Amino acid sequence: MMEKFELQSPMAVANFIIGVAKKEDKPVTNLKLQKVLFFLQGYCLSEYDTPLINGNFSKWRYGPVEEEVYGDFKYYGPAPIENKSIYFNKEKIEFYSEEVNLPNEFKKILQEVISKMLDVETWELVNLTHYHSSWKDYKEQVLAQIVIHYTNEEIAACFNDCRLKLGV
Repeated sequence: MMEKFELQSPMAVANFIIGVAKKEDKPVTNLKLQKVLFFLQGYCLSEYDTPLINGNFSKWRYGPVEEEVYGDFKYYGPAPIENKSIYFNKEKIEFYSEEVNLPNEFKKILQEVISKMLDVETWELVNLTHYHSSWKDYKEQVLAQIVIHYTNEEIAACFNDCRLKLGV
């Protein structure tokens, strides 16, 4: 049994995914990052009955989006993300990157899960979210740009239904 982990900021988890992607030389775009974040949240909800990320996923045209993370990386457009998100601390006069605060053995588990998800084509990840009722049942509202958030139950159900195709 793994020890409990604390909720992480969306940006810290995004930076963690980008770090894994760079280490394994698997390019990750903002679109792909959004889907991996979403399915990673689903993995933790499914396996540990608790969310990993302290944030909301909105139902957008191309599937789930964590808006804070999307906003930070949108200037990359469809190109692969080159670097982690960096902030400037005025008090310390330094740049820093938000990092996850997780036990090492849990980081290793998440790295394996992320690595498998990064192997799935971006548009396949989009399609997996689109085929699921948690997005499909709201398609008209989504296309009308009405913002609807996923519930944790929907995120876990979508992950569980897609688990085999994600290789997790």
